[in-house]
Amino acid sequence: MINSLRTLPLNPFYFIRHGETEWNRRNIVMGSQDIPLNELGLQQVHEASRVLENESFDIIVSSTKLRAQKTAEVIAQRTNKPIILEEGLTEIVWGEAEGTPFDPMLSLLDDTCKPKGAETFFAFQKRVVDTISSILLRKKLPLIVSHGGVFKALTHHMGYKDLGSSNCVPFFFKPPGAPTHPWIVCSLKGEEF
Repeated sequence: MINSLRTLPLNPFYFIRHGETEWNRRNIVMGSQDIPLNELGLQQVHEASRVLENESFDIIVSSTKLRAQKTAEVIAQRTNKPIILEEGLTEIVWGEAEGTPFDPMLSLLDDTCKPKGAETFFAFQKRVVDTISSILLRKKLPLIVSHGGVFKALTHHMGYKDLGSSNCVPFFFKPPGAPTHPWIVCSLKGEEF
């Protein structure tokens, strides 16, 4: 049996990882845990919302986790855009590692050292790609509010092997001009990958 992922629809979209949480600051594995933003995280979201109010997205589609929902709510207040919650945008489940200090041996991409109860990378990436594909088929330009692991799984699927995102940095994803070309990933802080 061949494990294959669907191809993303060639529609542009925006993406932002939620603001910082106390567990981010302390380098603790969050995964499926529902941890809220800390004070710095709220400041980050307000700064990002000022950047995003000048962008042309139509709708905000957010992970159901508190940290993502609060990020989406602050952005929605500034941009006056509706929010849809999407369970498929939640972070990878890290199983028994959740709530523990981050271990450098823990890798999103490598299933050989996954803790008990953790989601495999293929299952996680498939969930992410399927969810974002269905969002992109809705014919509205979305801002996706999600998690660092979701960003990494998505960009890995696009051919970027080691692209990560910091808390609350907005990105614009531009589809390739031809099937053999890569997606263009642009940080709204001016970086292009």
